[in-house]
Amino acid sequence: MSRVIVFDLNETLLDLSAMDPAFQQVFGAAEVRKLWFKQVLELFLTATVIDAYRPFSELTDAALEMIALQRGVRLTADDKARVHAAMQALPAHPDVRPSLERLKGAGLRLATLTNSGEKTARHHLEHAGLTELFDAVLSADAVQRYKPAREAYEYAAKQLDVKLRDIRLVAAHSWDVAGALRAGCEAAFVARPEKALDPTGKQPDVVGCDLTEVAERILASDG
Repeated sequence: MSRVIVFDLNETLLDLSAMDPAFQQVFGAAEVRKLWFKQVLELFLTATVIDAYRPFSELTDAALEMIALQRGVRLTADDKARVHAAMQALPAHPDVRPSLERLKGAGLRLATLTNSGEKTARHHLEHAGLTELFDAVLSADAVQRYKPAREAYEYAAKQLDVKLRDIRLVAAHSWDVAGALRAGCEAAFVARPEKALDPTGKQPDVVGCDLTEVAERILASDG
């Protein structure tokens, strides 16, 4: 069976650890970057549950302010600019381009579905040198319902002109995998460092320690 392979962007394809030096400079601890991204996650999940959508860029800024308040740090304009600049210069993980090229070379359609805005997503893909590998760049912003809400996956299916069951969502986030499976998609989990699936929930049929392994298993299943 040939499916459209739809990739999450942040952490799945893009390496957010490249932001660590900026957080080291601003907060004196690189690991604060992980706390910041968890705060972003909390904010967009809250926005979805209470049905009060806010653009992703607002949430990343709000999360930065919240982390600063939690740690007693007064952010300056230069601090914010430093973090924003790092956010705009994210590289892809080393395994990303070879894996995408292999899937693309096998004739599979590739797309992204991100909670970031579409303009931001396109910038990230261009900066990482991945733009030409994707047939579509999709954002949950279009329906103002963040993943893992069902509407985000339904939007992707509509834009790609396929049924939900013909999408395989690839992500390094258990919540994204869970949302895709619940919506009726297939899924694949990339076990990036410090990432794990919920062992008590529905499991995807493709799991790998990195995108190289995931791509191999997708080709065996969907190619």
